[in-house]
Amino acid sequence: MTEQQVNEQDLLRQAKAGNLSAFESLVVKHSPGLYSFIYRLVNNQTDAEELTQQTWVKAWQNISRFQERSSFKTWLFRIGINLTLNYKTRRRPVEKLAESMTIESKHLPEEEYLRKRRQELVRCVLQELTAEQRTALILSVYEQLSYKEIAQIMGKSVRAVDSLLVRAKAKLHELLLPAKKRGLI
Repeated sequence: MTEQQVNEQDLLRQAKAGNLSAFESLVVKHSPGLYSFIYRLVNNQTDAEELTQQTWVKAWQNISRFQERSSFKTWLFRIGINLTLNYKTRRRPVEKLAESMTIESKHLPEEEYLRKRRQELVRCVLQELTAEQRTALILSVYEQLSYKEIAQIMGKSVRAVDSLLVRAKAKLHELLLPAKKRGLI
């Protein structure tokens, strides 16, 4: 085990014993990745912030039940995905306004425009995938988790995850092909 893994194990042990500052250290360590993951699922800053907060509350409430059969991150992301999927089934999609009107950028305006257009295109295309395909792809590409970790988070077999990713990538390729032909990506 690396020193970082030992430190996380120690923090987990302390958090399970009720040490709030140890749990806060886990929050600091894992919040950026958790927020990023949830944001990619809901595509809305406010909802992602709320769901991230709910995930941490639920994790704290259930930390004593964490049996360490998987990594803490895997367990945490599983809580996050469950809350997110429940939220999405209860709430109908709503058109969102631009979340930020001003952005500081090192890119030239034209490059920035094209970069944002590509990002928006990928975001829209991701929404065309099934929820399971989108989740598996986000965990694989953006979170860089192994198939085994993804399988644990999604409650599926490694083979099922592989199948989801193959179908997701094929669908993405199909949906992005017209944009590629026009030189948009």
